Amino acid sequence: MFFSRALFLFFPVLGFLWAMPCDSAPPADPVLESPGPESRLRKNVDFWVRIYSEYTTQQGVIHDSKYVDRVYEVVASSAGRAAKRKWRDVLLSLHRKEGDPARLDPAKLTEDEKRVVALFADIHEPNKYLNAAHRKRLRFQLGQKDSFLQGLKSSGRYLAEMEEIFRREGVPVELTRLPFVESSFNFQARSKVGASGIWQFMRSTGRLFLRVDEAVDERNDPIRATEAAAKLLKLNYESLGRWPLAVTAYNHGRKGMMRAVRSVGSDDINELVGNYRGRTFGFASSNFYAELLAAVEVERNSERYFGKLEREAPQGSFEVRIPDFIGFKDLRRFLKLDEDALMALNPGLTDAVLEGKLLIPAGYRLRVPSGRQLAGADAGGAARVFLAGYEKIPALYKRRAQLQLRGQGASKYVRRGKK
Repeated sequence: MFFSRALFLFFPVLGFLWAMPCDSAPPADPVLESPGPESRLRKNVDFWVRIYSEYTTQQGVIHDSKYVDRVYEVVASSAGRAAKRKWRDVLLSLHRKEGDPARLDPAKLTEDEKRVVALFADIHEPNKYLNAAHRKRLRFQLGQKDSFLQGLKSSGRYLAEMEEIFRREGVPVELTRLPFVESSFNFQARSKVGASGIWQFMRSTGRLFLRVDEAVDERNDPIRATEAAAKLLKLNYESLGRWPLAVTAYNHGRKGMMRAVRSVGSDDINELVGNYRGRTFGFASSNFYAELLAAVEVERNSERYFGKLEREAPQGSFEVRIPDFIGFKDLRRFLKLDEDALMALNPGLTDAVLEGKLLIPAGYRLRVPSGRQLAGADAGGAARVFLAGYEKIPALYKRRAQLQLRGQGASKYVRRGKK
């Protein structure tokens, strides 16, 4: 199945939009740069647009990891391994025939071999078929259309507030779309390597900006994690001076991108993607910025790709600092708060707190559902009403210190949701 070039008709217009500075980004340094018409970055963006908008998680593509737009075949998600073996054999067969032009006569090639020859016609490298058959080059990419669509719907809960946080921090609001790349706005996202939340913070990075312990894991709170992501991206930008580099550093690390710039001798993202060969600058890092551009393109034109859809509405709530250590169930019971709504608004509270093994920590910024009785009240007024009710809770239920988890329980309750 061949990639359509129709998207290229839209990119000149999008390039102009991407080059326009947002209010919080320096005018001379657009966060979303328009790739050149034949650049590697442009082709990578085109690839990811298709992954986000055309192929579902029930299918995927076998493609080349260096020239990502070279797609051999679209297959069912369960057939990835077998398909990779098949195309490896095809590539090795072509490599053996490459030394004898007569054997590369189209009349003597299989249909699969003809397809590969056409895909690599403009690539002039020694042993190009042998290199393409390497296990790191031959790659299966799962489709994301259904996940991206669900993410579009879910993002409505928080995007407006996330954009406001980024404006306040002086970070371009377009970067609030990175969770489409990191997690498809899946609020329960947990990776095998320990990243958590819609921004997929690792524990070590999260602790630079967030509270991560047995009672609270703010990586799983979309608002707290967005505040942390804005700070991290701003720090990356201050160190690297270009937003595309700052974005890539979110995946590859700030110091890693500094090494990349020194190695290539350029801070141009096109040059880095095409020419940097750092040991840890792998597929994920080299494609991260292209994935952001593709996610922005698909989200901005969601009706074209998915038809009309309704995003989830923001959850009516306000924040209040809890003065004492107090049980989640006690707080909910005395103030007559809806349990499901309170849990949904505070995903940073761990299972240990929700199950009563630990208390809500003193000073925790609890997000409280507005409720009918507070409809129309501003956040300050709602907080005062809440605290007035809180004062009536008997002192017996308020503690000055956290409970202690004993034995093997502590590590069990760090994160909410299934591992």
